[in-house]
Amino acid sequence: MKRLDITKKFIATSEAKGYLDYLVDKKQVFKRAIDAYAFAAAYAMKQNADISQSLSTRSKSLVEVYRLDDNVRLALEAGVYAIRKRNNELEPEDSAEVFKLVTKYAEVGIRLLQQKWHDKTSTSQIQKDIWQIINE
Repeated sequence: MKRLDITKKFIATSEAKGYLDYLVDKKQVFKRAIDAYAFAAAYAMKQNADISQSLSTRSKSLVEVYRLDDNVRLALEAGVYAIRKRNNELEPEDSAEVFKLVTKYAEVGIRLLQQKWHDKTSTSQIQKDIWQIINE
């Protein structure tokens, strides 16, 4: 299994970065944007979301991959491989492809979460929903 290159830096779309900042700074649902980004990727994987659309221009630097806990990185990598296998697709060829796929899942996941939480007005409502997502 190819691992994420820990020296790479996640670069989010402007839209995604704006929502990540909202979740971190305004709602204080996550302590770090990278944690919200990883959660969004995992959520999109869990939903078997369609990531076939190309990403819009990525322009807002988040953080280096190494800032994610190794277990979180491993879970995201395993998720990519499991989905590829379930969908009868080839395994990623290299670390760069794994990185690209995790990024696509994160970007799609952020859009899905933004739609899901658009009517949630309090931090506790979002946190409750996160708990429900984790425990489904």
